[in-house]
Amino acid sequence: MKKFFTILALLFVIKSYAQSYYTDLFDSKGYAVVPLNSTSSNQLEFSWIVSAHMEALALMYEKTHDVKYANVLIGTIGNVIDRRDDLREQTPSLGLSNISDYRDSIGPAWSTDNYNTTPGDGKAYAHVVHSANITYPMAKFAAIVQKDPTLHHLKYTLGGRYNDMTFKAISDDLKQKVKETIDYHAGQWYTEPNSNANNIIGYYKDRNDNPPIDNAGEILPFNMQSSMGRVLVQMYLATDNPDYLTQLNQIANFLKANTSFNTNLGSNSWTYWKTSTLREDISHGGLTISFPHECRKYNISRGGTLIYTDSDMQAYVNTLTKDIYKSPLYINNGVSYPNSPWNLKYPHPVGEDVSTYTCFQWTSLSEYDKKIYQLLAEMQTAENYYTPLTPENFPLVVAYLAYYENLIVPVNTEHGWGSGSDWRGAASGNFDGDNANEFVIIRNYDGMIGTMEPYGKKFHSVTNDKYYSGQYDWRGVAAGDFFGDSKSEIIALSNHSDPNNNGAYILKIENNNIVEHTKSIGWDAQSDWVGAAAGNFITGGKDDFIAVKNLNKEVLVFNFNGATPQLVHTNALNLPVNSKITAVASGNLDGVGKDEIVLLVDAEDNMQNGIYVYNIDDNGIMTKIAQSTGWGSGSEWRGLAVGNLDGNGADEILAHRNFDGDYKVFKLNGNILGTFGAESFPVLQTEDNIMCFGNFDSSSQNDELITLRKDGGIVMFSAAQIVKNPLQFNKQSDPCQNEVPDVLFSFLKSASYNNEESKEMVSVR
Repeated sequence: MKKFFTILALLFVIKSYAQSYYTDLFDSKGYAVVPLNSTSSNQLEFSWIVSAHMEALALMYEKTHDVKYANVLIGTIGNVIDRRDDLREQTPSLGLSNISDYRDSIGPAWSTDNYNTTPGDGKAYAHVVHSANITYPMAKFAAIVQKDPTLHHLKYTLGGRYNDMTFKAISDDLKQKVKETIDYHAGQWYTEPNSNANNIIGYYKDRNDNPPIDNAGEILPFNMQSSMGRVLVQMYLATDNPDYLTQLNQIANFLKANTSFNTNLGSNSWTYWKTSTLREDISHGGLTISFPHECRKYNISRGGTLIYTDSDMQAYVNTLTKDIYKSPLYINNGVSYPNSPWNLKYPHPVGEDVSTYTCFQWTSLSEYDKKIYQLLAEMQTAENYYTPLTPENFPLVVAYLAYYENLIVPVNTEHGWGSGSDWRGAASGNFDGDNANEFVIIRNYDGMIGTMEPYGKKFHSVTNDKYYSGQYDWRGVAAGDFFGDSKSEIIALSNHSDPNNNGAYILKIENNNIVEHTKSIGWDAQSDWVGAAAGNFITGGKDDFIAVKNLNKEVLVFNFNGATPQLVHTNALNLPVNSKITAVASGNLDGVGKDEIVLLVDAEDNMQNGIYVYNIDDNGIMTKIAQSTGWGSGSEWRGLAVGNLDGNGADEILAHRNFDGDYKVFKLNGNILGTFGAESFPVLQTEDNIMCFGNFDSSSQNDELITLRKDGGIVMFSAAQIVKNPLQFNKQSDPCQNEVPDVLFSFLKSASYNNEESKEMVSVR
């Protein structure tokens, strides 16, 4: 029993450290707490800010099933409902009076005079879009609970309106509260009958009884129709009431009737609203597409026919990828509107409202095109975007990035290097003696070799740069402890036209400078070097390196005699004459013993095209142990890195091909090289990328991925699922002595502990 509880406690600690990158960010930013502004007496707070925080919490709960997000959401919702115009006086402790609108009517909404023709005139007005924003997270939570009976018995006990109530009882109350708000706006709902009942068009208008706002009696913009439309989707899911289905179908008909199809791009096009040709900017467009997306996501159908189909969603995908998006980090301002493009490599357009470039809600379309996540995530981390827009300061942005993340997420970027850099290599090593890796980069433009490390959301230099010249035609770089001095040295491989300069250059760090220590030159000028890789290949306690050349398809194995490189063996590979080795990397793919070598090979023969893995014996002789081939002659394999992406045991292979922009991940299992997953990118975003893995965050067991881009940018990716290094406890405790450890005891008491969790833990044991 003692052993069981010890293992159980250990497993809980391990489990608790595995977490999503953006979920961890969401929590570390303090977003998983009831926001203070949910207790505001000012109704304006609820229109966009608090409602967005509630939506973020609902997304996090739907994604993670972690009850802590449900509890925070319930507490926040309780505060918001307590402050509804007609319920404020029901909680005397708040000291708030009910609010009468401009008609001297008190209703189930959150009215404000902030958006009036004369702001602050005291004539409150309840906007449909505000009611929709506020009630959407309530309806969504009610639908989640309604559809999952295992949640019904969970109880909320953290105080406030819903204290000591079950999730089922809270869900039932929320359905009623949301219905009251929808009914409050019933007088603003209009339909346009026609011969086919299924095609009736419906929409909301602003009130027309002398309200204190502009555009009285006008049909509301499309994004506002969608905002209420997705409330109706969630209410239909929560109640199965066909009236909600009828109404949301009529909103869909309205949107479709006012959406045109661009046959050249295969994309949808629409304006901000029906009454004018004002453009639909990216920000409002994200809300407009949210309703069609939810209809398709939850398979909303009428008469057995989906209201929105996959082809409908693909047209919205093309709106982003072929209309708004021009190229990596370069976007138009709106739908069918090329007049205000923004190249994010430079500051935002002068005089332009950058909030109209907010685009995180489009991330939902990555369910239909995987490339969209990386297209948009890269923008969020680009300096010229995050500086004016501060996306990480908004819970809903972080929640969207968490909800749709896959294998890797961009975390550090630097786009000021220029497309003429002509990057030739990247490798990780320890150059400054701390606990984390740094990386070395090499470019051909001016022969620069530099060392860098993450700093904030960018990078900074670790040592002074060293410059050669563009004549050296660098073909790769590697780093390792070649001298046995517990720090990294650098191998740079030159394909110089002069044999007297052609070969391997060994550099070390001295007094914060990169200095040339020795070299192995005099190689054939036609070597056509591919690259170099370092690792533990030959028994001896120091790192070794290999240099790969396409001339004769050879791999040269070197080790060091002291600080002098010596050739151990030349391996001629059995590869087709018409093939070309495009990249080389190394790592410990089986988690034991020495490192393995990985090569990317482009071959005209499909069955020879792909990834090859070799081991090396102490004589420097290579033996092929696995391959993944048959990928197609047009793959154009280019980028390669080997590292511990998942933070567990052996290294993985990450290979990139130009054909489709995909990063494919492979794991070695015996002599089988199997695919582990993939991350999709727009093709131009990853063209000819050069990459390496390194552990740049010492608190994580995962390696991070450095990529050097053809446009000159440097981007670092974190694994989406991070395994944190175990915390160091000050004392050992016997679980059976006196009591169960506090961390395990609180876990067993928590609402998040259930039978499925216990089965998972036992099966792992």
